[in-house]
Amino acid sequence: MNKSVLISLGSGDLYEGFPRVTAQLRSAVNALPEQYIGSLPAAPDLVELYRNWQLIYRSLCARFQLLSPPHVLEDDALEIGEGLITNVSELSFEELCQQLQTGLNDWLKSESFRNIDQQVRSQLDPTEEIQVIFETNDDLIRRLPWQRWDFFQDYPKAEMALSGPEYKRQDAALIDKTPDKVRILAILGNTQGIDLDVEQQFLASLKEAQTQFLINPTRQEFNEQLWDSDGWDILFFAGHSQTEGETGRIYLNENPEHNSLTLEQLEEALKTAINNGLKLAIFNSCDGLGLAQTLEKLNIPVAIVLREPVPNRVAQVFFKHFLEAFAIEQLSLYLAVQQARRKLQGLEDEFPGASWLPAICQNPAIEPPTWIRLGGVPNCPYRGLSPFREEDVAYFWGREKFTEALRIAVKKKPFVVLLGPSGSGKSSVLLAGLIPKLKTESDSSSLPFAAFFRPGNNPFGSLALALAPIWQLQQSQKLEQELRQSEHFLSTLIEGLVRYNSETQYILILDQFEELFTLCSETDAQSFLASLLYAVKSAPGFTLVLSLRSDFYRCLLENPSWSDILQGAVLNLEPMNREELQAAIEQPAALLSVGLETGLTDKLLQEIEEHPGRLPLLEFALTQLWSKQRQGWLTHQAYEEIGGVAETFVNQAEATYSQLNAEERGKAQQIFMQLANCGKDREATQRLATREEVRPENWNLVSRLATARLVVTSRDEASGKETIEIVHEALLKSWGRLEQWILIDGAFRHWQEQLRTARRSWESSDRDKGALLRGKPLTDAENWLQERQAQISEKGQEFIRLSLERREHKIRQGKRRL
Repeated sequence: MNKSVLISLGSGDLYEGFPRVTAQLRSAVNALPEQYIGSLPAAPDLVELYRNWQLIYRSLCARFQLLSPPHVLEDDALEIGEGLITNVSELSFEELCQQLQTGLNDWLKSESFRNIDQQVRSQLDPTEEIQVIFETNDDLIRRLPWQRWDFFQDYPKAEMALSGPEYKRQDAALIDKTPDKVRILAILGNTQGIDLDVEQQFLASLKEAQTQFLINPTRQEFNEQLWDSDGWDILFFAGHSQTEGETGRIYLNENPEHNSLTLEQLEEALKTAINNGLKLAIFNSCDGLGLAQTLEKLNIPVAIVLREPVPNRVAQVFFKHFLEAFAIEQLSLYLAVQQARRKLQGLEDEFPGASWLPAICQNPAIEPPTWIRLGGVPNCPYRGLSPFREEDVAYFWGREKFTEALRIAVKKKPFVVLLGPSGSGKSSVLLAGLIPKLKTESDSSSLPFAAFFRPGNNPFGSLALALAPIWQLQQSQKLEQELRQSEHFLSTLIEGLVRYNSETQYILILDQFEELFTLCSETDAQSFLASLLYAVKSAPGFTLVLSLRSDFYRCLLENPSWSDILQGAVLNLEPMNREELQAAIEQPAALLSVGLETGLTDKLLQEIEEHPGRLPLLEFALTQLWSKQRQGWLTHQAYEEIGGVAETFVNQAEATYSQLNAEERGKAQQIFMQLANCGKDREATQRLATREEVRPENWNLVSRLATARLVVTSRDEASGKETIEIVHEALLKSWGRLEQWILIDGAFRHWQEQLRTARRSWESSDRDKGALLRGKPLTDAENWLQERQAQISEKGQEFIRLSLERREHKIRQGKRRL
């Protein structure tokens, strides 16, 4: 809940007026309410307008299958009403709807009510969710179309509810429920003249619900189910019903007698059900305000009813849209009702007045339930070890200030470097921060174009794939060739785009730019750097954005051509402060109505506050914690079960490793070592490996490691090769076993990368013999081939053998000369 406004009308009626009206403003962050006082004058014209509206509405509805019992359609009041309005038309009904809406708003604009209206509005934000509850027992007041008050047009996330003037908090017993299941008791009553198959099928399709259907039950069967000791979360009724004074009657079956009852006749069973956890009652039936009043007296948290006789189809459509919004989209109850009610307007050509019918009846002392709090499983808003993507923007919190500073820099400068340590969230800032901002900041005619990619081990191929959609190219190979052949070609491409649309800014975003220095040959790296540099200096309307790990900054700084443009181009991504981390933890959960137990956020923060590189581990711990959420809460108990932040990821890796047999463990060590780039005198970094490098016979084990979320497999679109990489560099720093492997095998892996670089240079020179190994590099290769032949790829072995053959050939030539 964001904010709620409780408007108590006090004593009075529309004939005499309401001399003392109070409005209490409540907030989720402040338990103490603010209160404002006013009054409302007599409005007898509203009584007449509503009575006319009701008569015409019922006359129009008489043409359809209604959820009122058949004999109600034949009562005297309705017959007289139809006789008085024999010339009614849908057009005149629309006019009457407008008159009633205007009369309601004129009444609420009374001078005596202005203080409440102005004070409440001054404290509210149109972007926040607002519950507006009207507290009254007056039947006619409860039937007015309050949702047509102008207030709801100005506050689009506000929705109305009704409440009686007397209510109390109901401390429901804690039920040991089936995990991840919402228990629903669905009563499908008397179906004479109507079809309830749609409701039944929709309830049965809810995967996160355990639904017990009672079809045409007896009073005893209904009573017994309400007494179920496991408790129910939702009571659903569909069938015929009606209001009788201050109570309501439901029709359970089609028996000649004992076919209906009032809710008072189930009072003890309903009290027990509420004490056992019943939070929501939905009556998808006619004229349900009397039913709601009975349940209000029993202090049920929420009931949803339809205020007038309702056509069968209208009830079905409303229920379907409500459950889709509440259970599947997991909106709050108020927003779910609002969305379903508004969608009924689409039926009003055939069913006039449909969107005026749904009403929430709320106990103001109890927070309305959410699907998650009832036991549903929400989609996890945390990303674990993966970066936030563009579609995750709603759940990306804590970097708002930096993202805005980055956006401003990108709009003003031709070159921006996003610099930060591993695990600081650079990729997330670009994907879920910068790109969404660029796409929404201006009108479509001047919308900036942003191409996003990682260099990988083929930067020209990756760039060509990113640019191909601009030129509507199905194949990117020719574009890659052009980019390779001329360092001016990228600039030429951008100049052509600018000539086509001079108002557009073209932004090239390279994430994880350090891959250029760890995965690429030196020839490719230098050529690619030259192409980017020329575009930055000469292409109009172009901005280059790089994300770079801090420990690779010197690779750019030591390049004389780049050192000049780096001045003023660097934005340092500092570790998130406590306030930002708190938002990153709590806000995504709050959006899905999930709370954290008191002190849990502090416990999480204590573990990571001096370890900026552990942000991915925090996210991973939150994903593990989320899987154990219970009825909308993340708990200390669950936190202890997962082992906390520091141990969560290590536990995941160790648990997976321990399930492998001896042969698989040896292979796993070889696989992980291929995914670590072991530089001399530098921390190990992750690298993208191909299927060939980890060996095809190990690929089944790779798939198991990917299922355990330790590695990520993909396909290089440029080369078509399958690839694998560690899910995040945090694994290199936190998993002791892997650190030990790197310590033991680091020298071999460092040499192996040198071999790969030399082999790629040899291949790019058309296998020139002069590029083969010689001297000490060849001696080292010969030794490693004898010791680790099984861990050297076939291409690497071929390169070494050819180098050895050339050395032998040179030796033989020397002997002949001697």
